Amino acid sequence: MPTLAPSRVDRVGPTRGSTRPVVEPLAPSRYKVQFTASSELCDKLERLQALLRAELPDGDLAAVIDRAVTQTLQRLEARRYARTRSPRAAAAGAAPASATSGRQIPPAGRHIPAAVRRAVFQRDGGRCHYRDDAGRRCPERHRLEYHHVHPFAMGGGHTADNVRLICRTHNLYLAENDYGHRTMTAGRRRIQQVVNPSAPCDTT
Repeated sequence: MPTLAPSRVDRVGPTRGSTRPVVEPLAPSRYKVQFTASSELCDKLERLQALLRAELPDGDLAAVIDRAVTQTLQRLEARRYARTRSPRAAAAGAAPASATSGRQIPPAGRHIPAAVRRAVFQRDGGRCHYRDDAGRRCPERHRLEYHHVHPFAMGGGHTADNVRLICRTHNLYLAENDYGHRTMTAGRRRIQQVVNPSAPCDTT
């Protein structure tokens, strides 16, 4: 499990003996990318080149990969962060109001509305929002989660002002600050027992 600390994010490095890809800057906005591919991947790239000949007559491999990566990113970000070219109009910065009193009402469930997820992702630039005591921002762009500044379980709403994009390590760190180490440990223990009932119960 990663170490919970306000100024660091533990990363999982490559296993011993693995071949690391090469990413080298050649000029501003230009990089050399080199990696070892399987025969299956080579076959897929050749098939994709053939299908894109009408749009990319020269079959430039970099352009083919860029097209594939762009489309995959659009699909995954639409599912994870509700990013879309034509978002529905919605107020991302305010909680829904009661039709009779006009007063804001708390969310009925943990699901964060798509408009809020889009606004938070755009505002935080697809990067962990956490800053340490010196004001240094976490550089993590992986394992990002939505975090409520005022905890949802304590009445915090699903508004852009109350939601941050946070990496998993700092999300756990902030959750322990909000709920306490004992509560979070008990919660993880309950989840572990549901996932693996035969696992011995950790009472520490």
